[in-house]
Amino acid sequence: MVKSRIFDNTQLLKEHPGVPHYKEDVVCFKSDYKDRSYPADEQYFNRELYMILVLEGRSEILLNGEFIALEANTMLIHGANYLTSHLFSSQDIRFITLSISESMQTTDSYLTQVIAILLATMRQNKQYTIHLTDDEAAVIRKELEDLMCLLNSGHSFLFRRVQAACNALFLDIADFLSRKTVIKKRISPKDHVLQEFHALVTRHFREEHFVGFYADKLAISEQYLSRIVRSATGRSVSTIINELLTMEAQMLLGSRKLTVNEIAAQLCFSDASAFCKFFKRNTGETPLSFRKELWQR
Repeated sequence: MVKSRIFDNTQLLKEHPGVPHYKEDVVCFKSDYKDRSYPADEQYFNRELYMILVLEGRSEILLNGEFIALEANTMLIHGANYLTSHLFSSQDIRFITLSISESMQTTDSYLTQVIAILLATMRQNKQYTIHLTDDEAAVIRKELEDLMCLLNSGHSFLFRRVQAACNALFLDIADFLSRKTVIKKRISPKDHVLQEFHALVTRHFREEHFVGFYADKLAISEQYLSRIVRSATGRSVSTIINELLTMEAQMLLGSRKLTVNEIAAQLCFSDASAFCKFFKRNTGETPLSFRKELWQR
C-alpha cells in the first residue's frame, strides 16, 4: 500500500534541521542519490512553492498523476497543493531544491506577482518543467548556491537579503521562460479530466469529501470520473480524498494548539466522533493515541 505524507518546510526541517534555511519560510539545499528520502512506496503532498534544478542524472515522478521526467538542466516548478509520487532516480542524480512558504511570498508583493505570473504561464501551457541551456542552468545554479551561502551567513539584514535573492532568481527564471517558444500540449479529454480532478481535489479535499462534488465541478458523471481516476492511478476517488484528509489530519495532530474537536471542524467532519472513526479506519489508531505517540518521539 502506498504511504502518503505531507511535504512542507516545517516537516523538512524536523527531519533535516541542518539544511540552509530562513526560519520555516525559505529552505534551499543540494542533494544526491544517497540523500533521497522518498521510497518507491511513498507519495508526498506538497504544501509550499517547490522548485528543483537537476544538475546530473535522471528522475521520474508523477505530479498530480502526470508523468514527468527530469534530466540535467531541467527545472521543475510548481505551487502548493500538489501530490508527488517518485518512481525512479538514477544513482548519479544530483539536484538543488528550493522551497518557499506562502507566508514568505505574501510579505513581498513583488515576489508574489513574479511567482504568480510564472506559475500562470506554465499552468496555461500545461507544463511544470523548464528545459534550460547550459548557460541558463549555470546562472540559476549560481543564484541557488549564493542563496544557500546567504541562508547560512547570519547576515544582519538576512530577511531583506533573502527576499532580494529570491526576487532576482524568479525574475531570471521568468525571463528564460519568456524567451522560449512554448507550445501548448494537446492532451486527450481523459487526461484533461484527470489533471482537472487533481487540481480540484488538492484544493478542496478539506471541505469536500464526496465524489459528487468533483464530478459536478467537471460536469461529468461520478461513474465516468471514477473510471478515469482508477484507470490512471489504480485507486478510487474516495481513496485519494481519504489519503489527503489523513495526511492533513496527521499534520494538524502534531500541533499542540488544536484540540481534536477543532481539527474535526477544520476538516469539515460533522463532529469529533465522525472524525475519530474516519481516522481510526484509515490509520488503525485513534487521533489521541497518534498524537501521544508523536509527542513522545
